[in-house]
Amino acid sequence: MRARPSHMGPAVGERGAPTWLTPRLVRIALISAALSALSGATYGYLVHDALATGLLFGGGLGALLALLEGGVFHGVAGAGLRRAPFVVYFGVRAGAYVVLIVATLGLVVWLLNGPAALRAISAVDILFTMLASVVANLGFAISDLLGPGVLLSFAAGRYHRPQREERAFLFIDLKGSTALAERLGEAGFLRFLDAFIVDVSREIVDHGGEIHKYVGDEIIATWRLKPGRNDVGIVRAWAAASGRLADRRAAYQREFGDGAEFRAALHAGFVMVGEIGSFKKEIALIGDAMNTAARMLDACRALGRVALASAALIDRLPALPDGVELAPIASLPLRGKAEALALVALALAQETPRPLEAAI
Repeated sequence: MRARPSHMGPAVGERGAPTWLTPRLVRIALISAALSALSGATYGYLVHDALATGLLFGGGLGALLALLEGGVFHGVAGAGLRRAPFVVYFGVRAGAYVVLIVATLGLVVWLLNGPAALRAISAVDILFTMLASVVANLGFAISDLLGPGVLLSFAAGRYHRPQREERAFLFIDLKGSTALAERLGEAGFLRFLDAFIVDVSREIVDHGGEIHKYVGDEIIATWRLKPGRNDVGIVRAWAAASGRLADRRAAYQREFGDGAEFRAALHAGFVMVGEIGSFKKEIALIGDAMNTAARMLDACRALGRVALASAALIDRLPALPDGVELAPIASLPLRGKAEALALVALALAQETPRPLEAAI
């Protein structure tokens, strides 16, 4: 594991990894191919009595669409498009899907049955293709608006009745935001904040986290903890986000006259998770663990630390990423907490943690 991956890109706020064809994307493409092959075989058999054509078309299309999503729409190439107005974003996505589906269908039919068989592609097939494209892209686009996993949770009704879950939490706070806002003005600071949030959020999502909420210049992210699964990516996400902003410092300096840095609190505990709201719904996390993480972020400011993590969270992780160092600090009494909390300070290898602190 690398604590500080290199991130290259032409402009502040772009997201993506140096190599877009990651093992995770390959797995997704294979799963997509299998599911689409089943769907295509069913449609081909019922509509055209062409099981083999439907099977090959569905499998190939599923893999290609997964690569289109991961390599373009959610990669560096699609960074500008994702920041376009929703109607433009949705229209381009749907159009790309239609073109790819029709081209794949024509190629498969031609390869298996010859050029004359292309005449067998009916208006119903094209209409079905367009409808499937619109439905799929509407789902993807709404998912992008709500955040990864949120649409699925709403659709499945997972939290219609509140559930008690154990989660890991990453609270992030932009450093020096007040001075930045005064210097850049409202419009400039909003662009700075957008670039910061895009850069950090990409690393959180890439390391398995969910963006729970943006609160001003703060980001709250979570990872679901399951029995026997302790190797969550919370520390890797923090390290990667720190490294990304360090790599991007020159780009931020050119555009905004200053780099972007943040403080962080990492914690874990049980919370109640459930839907709230009517005219505007969201999934809320309620519990002492959330309050504790917020208090830890306050302590991070007060102590001048880059990041604080609860010892309980660190102890349950099987390993830390290479390049991440720990500095134990005295148990800290947190505002509103009856007992002091055992904490450790996190730092990247190039940042030397300060020695053990005296009791506070």
